[in-house]
Amino acid sequence: MNILFIGPYRQRDEWGHKSRAVLSSLHNTSHSITARPIFLSSDAQYDEYSEIAEFQTKDHYDILIQFLLQPYAIYDGRVSKRVGIFNAETIPHNIPLGCLTKELLMDEVWTDSPTIQHKLQLELNKYSSNTKVVAIPPALNVDGLPENTHGSLLSSDTTLKNRFIFYYIGNPLDEKGGFKETCQAYLNTFSSIDSVAFIVAPEAAVDSEALSQLMEECRSGLGNIQGPTKQPLIHIINTATGALSAAERTALHIEGDCLVSPAYSMAISSLVLEAALYHSMPIINKGNACYEWWGEKHFWGIDSYEECCITQQRIVPYRFMSNESWHKPVILSLGQVMKQTYINKFQRDQKIKANTELREYFKTNNEYENIL
Repeated sequence: MNILFIGPYRQRDEWGHKSRAVLSSLHNTSHSITARPIFLSSDAQYDEYSEIAEFQTKDHYDILIQFLLQPYAIYDGRVSKRVGIFNAETIPHNIPLGCLTKELLMDEVWTDSPTIQHKLQLELNKYSSNTKVVAIPPALNVDGLPENTHGSLLSSDTTLKNRFIFYYIGNPLDEKGGFKETCQAYLNTFSSIDSVAFIVAPEAAVDSEALSQLMEECRSGLGNIQGPTKQPLIHIINTATGALSAAERTALHIEGDCLVSPAYSMAISSLVLEAALYHSMPIINKGNACYEWWGEKHFWGIDSYEECCITQQRIVPYRFMSNESWHKPVILSLGQVMKQTYINKFQRDQKIKANTELREYFKTNNEYENIL
């Protein structure tokens, strides 16, 4: 079959990483792939590389795959099947017909999470739709991720020597990233006598005053603790120098022991998959799609609870009808899992062993053949 793929795979952000991963997986199939890049933001950083599939052209395409925001999806009657990858992060509930227009134009909608797949299919069935919702497995493009390298981001800091390093990558001020819960769990679980450290690595420049205020809020939530031994080490890097580079991110995966990523989103995170690739044993919500697919074999799962999406940070605000939910982490469970990660070397070794297989899996994965 001839397949035309349209997506933001040149963008240097999560949209770009995930789009490129899907395109890479499509290349592993037996079909002919043509690719066309789009940009979802006028100021997005982008890669200069050229996809070989961009030079491919056919007189006819059997399948059109669109990886983008719903408002930009189109119906094209010249192809036999139309697929929309809409990267949903939340669970839909009682969505009005007018907010599902683009989904209803597709023959198939692909989504990360089996939970979202089930709920969205129920919503579409209410309107007698023939649209099929498919849960697509985790994918990661490993071309730009070196296999043999050495980290050098933290080695110059002698205070971190011989410590078990938890680390967080993201925007600490974005509530849906779960940073506040991570910080509270860490402060409540460890003390200065534990040989641990928590590294905070903002992906881009953040307001240092706002970050300091948030950290103080987390600390003050512990109350007036007596004695000097309660505060474990927290180290904040790269708060004012701009975006965390790919090399710095990779170095952190290598030098760090455990990525903590309890984000509320139900979608697969390329950052989590990347960390697992470097044997980092990420801590994530059990409600997250990464955990739904692979579970405790590759990750540490924390208990989470379904909650309404109460946030002002929305990708497509006009589609929001107060009928969405996601999974928020249970702080007690997060702290318990962090403690277990620190003390249980046997379980760490089991997950590291499982994660050593991921690079080859991502290179050769042909599950998309069966989906197509």
